[in-house]
Amino acid sequence: MSRRLRLLLASLSLAASPGLAAAEVRWDPKRTSSPDTIEELRALESKVKSVTEKVMPCTVGLLVGQGAGSGVIVSDTGLVLTAAHVIGKPGEPCRVVLADGTRVAGKSLGVNGKLDSGMVQITDKPPQGQKWAGVEAGKWPVAELGKSADLKKNQWLISLGHHGGPQAGRTPPLRLGRFDYYSKSDQTLKTDCTLVGGDSGGPLFDLSGKLVGIHSKIGVFLEYNMHVPIDVFRPEWDQLASGAVLGKPPVELGATLDSDKTAPTVIAVADNSAAARATLAEGDVIVKFNGERVFTRTDLKALLMECRPGQTVSLIVRRDDKDVRLKLTFPKTSSKEDDE
Repeated sequence: MSRRLRLLLASLSLAASPGLAAAEVRWDPKRTSSPDTIEELRALESKVKSVTEKVMPCTVGLLVGQGAGSGVIVSDTGLVLTAAHVIGKPGEPCRVVLADGTRVAGKSLGVNGKLDSGMVQITDKPPQGQKWAGVEAGKWPVAELGKSADLKKNQWLISLGHHGGPQAGRTPPLRLGRFDYYSKSDQTLKTDCTLVGGDSGGPLFDLSGKLVGIHSKIGVFLEYNMHVPIDVFRPEWDQLASGAVLGKPPVELGATLDSDKTAPTVIAVADNSAAARATLAEGDVIVKFNGERVFTRTDLKALLMECRPGQTVSLIVRRDDKDVRLKLTFPKTSSKEDDE
């Protein structure tokens, strides 16, 4: 019998014995190892529960056009951090979905396409009947900012977001995972917190309840997911709030997509663009991008963020009720055409 199993059995025996009270075990928010006993497992569960209750009110869904994503409120005036590919362009109206399903109005502010960071302003006042501190004074619930640079390998983290888009009667689902590494070159965090379409822009918290990242890219494997570090937002905070467009994405499609349709449907192709050279045409619906299924324009934006100048990708488009296979090569230096 292994040492860990003996410890777990001993813990269960102690808990079941009348007259014996086990010493209270508290979970260290910075701990990087797994629970060794039943009591430690319960302590981790209790910590996750308390942190989730604390941060749930400031976790929101975002509905922009026909797309859906997530975000997190970071100021009592209603500023929301999210991913650039969720909100697209500054000035676009959106709906902000609170944890209980209540919808309020908002608008996109600034974006940084290269880092995949963005900001939204809630334009409505907090609705009546909410219970967070300060709501009577017109204040929004706020996530406390942490330091992503302080994370340690295997530190436990909580991911929240609206996978599949906000759904009636469902609060933002949580996923528990661990920090892997911080890529300084890409300025991204990698974790094994499972992400699904619709989670983009949602918050990543440490177990002290502090915001350390924003969901950006969903990995090919469940344990490989990327987040924008909160430290990246700090230097550009005022610029994003003012509506600035920073850091153009490394590549652009060169096609305008129909904003009234959920699926990425082409309505115009720029001359001499990557899309034109690939013979992408008006009316094409992009259904696969480099082997990945594409359901929405938001899905396509996220995949474009991962491409680099000079890269060749495969496309499958629906054209006249038939699937057509195309090859698209991005120029070695990005064009000036907008892909939206």
